[in-house]
Amino acid sequence: MKAMKGVFDRSILPSLVAAALLGLAAVIAPVWLLPLKPYPAPLFPVIRTGWEGLSALTLIFLFSSGVLLGWFGRRHPFLLGVATVALLPCAALAEMLVSPTSHRLWPFEFLLYGLISLVAVLGAFVGRLARKRFCRRAS
Repeated sequence: MKAMKGVFDRSILPSLVAAALLGLAAVIAPVWLLPLKPYPAPLFPVIRTGWEGLSALTLIFLFSSGVLLGWFGRRHPFLLGVATVALLPCAALAEMLVSPTSHRLWPFEFLLYGLISLVAVLGAFVGRLARKRFCRRAS
């Protein structure tokens, strides 16, 4: 009989950390690549600038991150895709603690985080499907 694993499986951690970092990079990379208007923020002005300046480039980066996660990740593509935006609500919560008047419309902001994560979810499913098809042909 196999021993039962704990509630949290540590093998999921690398995939989730990679997803969160790729998602954050997808949001802030356009700040340095596009001429975006800088926005002030209590803690993370570069994240706010990237979020306020959301562009097609951000969506392409999120989709590409999802594809990479779907190909290399060891967890369900939906979980990997949603994890790409995990650091955004964490940063918003930290800013709300520091400056309670910031993020006054946080429920809508968090809803938008969830919606935008669907781009990465789609990419993760595409990456998983591509890996299955490519690996089947290579065998």
